Amino acid sequence: MSPSKRALTTVPLKVAKLLMVAVLVLGSGALWACSPQAKEAIHLTIKVPRTGHDVVFDNTTTQIDQVIERMARSFEESYEGTPVDVDVEVFEQNQYDEAIEEVLGTEDSPDILYGDFFNISTYIHSGTVVPLDDVADKGIREDLFPHLLTMSTVNGRLYMMPYLSRQNVLAYNKELFIQAGLEEYIEEDAITSWTLEEWTTILDTLALNLPEAVYPMMMYAGSSQGDTHIMTLLRSAGSRFFDEDDHFQLNTPAGIAALRWIQEGVDRGWFPPHAENLEIEDCSSLFREGQLAIYMVNNASLGRYGDSIGLVNFPGSGSGCATTFISGFEVFDNGDPEKVQVAKDFLAYVYQNEELMDLSAGALPASQSVAKRYGDDILAFNLFSKNRKNVVDFTGNNPDTRAVREIFHRHIHDLLTGALTPEEAAAALDEQCNAAIEEGKATSQLHE
Repeated sequence: MSPSKRALTTVPLKVAKLLMVAVLVLGSGALWACSPQAKEAIHLTIKVPRTGHDVVFDNTTTQIDQVIERMARSFEESYEGTPVDVDVEVFEQNQYDEAIEEVLGTEDSPDILYGDFFNISTYIHSGTVVPLDDVADKGIREDLFPHLLTMSTVNGRLYMMPYLSRQNVLAYNKELFIQAGLEEYIEEDAITSWTLEEWTTILDTLALNLPEAVYPMMMYAGSSQGDTHIMTLLRSAGSRFFDEDDHFQLNTPAGIAALRWIQEGVDRGWFPPHAENLEIEDCSSLFREGQLAIYMVNNASLGRYGDSIGLVNFPGSGSGCATTFISGFEVFDNGDPEKVQVAKDFLAYVYQNEELMDLSAGALPASQSVAKRYGDDILAFNLFSKNRKNVVDFTGNNPDTRAVREIFHRHIHDLLTGALTPEEAAAALDEQCNAAIEEGKATSQLHE
């Protein structure tokens, strides 16, 4: 073949090869564009109130949002399919209205909310919180403590996923008890209980013998913060607080007696001056500074006090009362079914991940497996587990706990100032709190 013919033949072959390369490049580009990696990332927002949290095997963790961040980053790296971008937003404990309620239905609404159930249960009745029965499969349900699952259920559907809990009792300053001559009431390594008569004797003795500017017991009504502990004190004379329909039932001899016990404590010097204007944090500061003999603690806060305190149940029938605060997750439907599913996938991932569930070990874990692995390392775990029989429900099946609490603390404020008698306070609390409960029921919408 002549050189000219070979050249003519070679040119079309080179062109053909170039065309093939171009097709392959364009084709691979088209395939990449259609691949899952090329899809726009799904953005999830998890909101969490600023809350202290310890982990028994990790002293670098001091806040619960650090745990949520680890969950988020792990989920992002492990999720198959559409990329996911998880943003963790922290808000202050007293800003639920601004962070959640006022932004529902807007682009600032959370996709997932972590918080204390007594604060976040209200949102279930807005119709925006989705049931999570499909997340909590048989294996997860069998691992979570049954009483926590029960407290997370509304009308037979699971709307909240419990992650941990804290049991609340009262603590007394041992040194102040010794100074007041009350050594006989100090008991080591126990959550003790005192009769109402013993409580009255103890508080009177403390009021008589404590130094100036040191007070016997917490009391506050400046806001709704911490009012659940005051509600628990209203069981002191044997009141069940709620009737069989979960309505307030304080306008009874036992309820009125408990209100009178608190009101009389003002003149008897049991509380810091003008307690009606104090916040729970004011009393917390007094207790930490040794200026308050009795204050609320839970199993997660014991470590800050060392051996300086003893533990006692709130006054009440039998062995007294304790309360349980559950913390965990809700998922919100913001109108995007794909985001709802990814939010559910996030929770399924967390609750099937041993490493992430282990991070609940510091409080009382909701997972029985975590409790078995770390119970011996969690401070006073066995003590609080045994005291579970004394736990009372401080919310009932209230569809709007936040509205009820706003009413409650104002009446306790007036009780402490003497503006209301115990009888008037009992009648007003029953009437107005029950009206709020009924309104909450009437407006309740549950997401199906």
